[in-house]
Amino acid sequence: MDYIQQLNLGTATELALTTLVVFVLTQAVKQTKVPNQWMPWLSMAIGVAVGLLSVLVTADHNFLSGAVMGLLVGGFTSGLFDGFKGFQVKGDGK
Repeated sequence: MDYIQQLNLGTATELALTTLVVFVLTQAVKQTKVPNQWMPWLSMAIGVAVGLLSVLVTADHNFLSGAVMGLLVGGFTSGLFDGFKGFQVKGDGK
């Protein structure tokens, strides 16, 4: 997430709120019957939408940076899912 701040795409508060909203919405979509292969793409699309929404809410005029921030947050969020899958314990204890 430091990359987003270094690129000056958003403030720390915008970044934290965008991450939280993208994570919650992506988790909600995971509860549906959407195949897992589409989740990274959906997460990034949700991120772009939330990033653009954050630009509108803060009355900023830089829509491109909001969209890029959302895309990166969505990508990081979908990477979190893959990272946590590696730590799940299998049913047979291995």
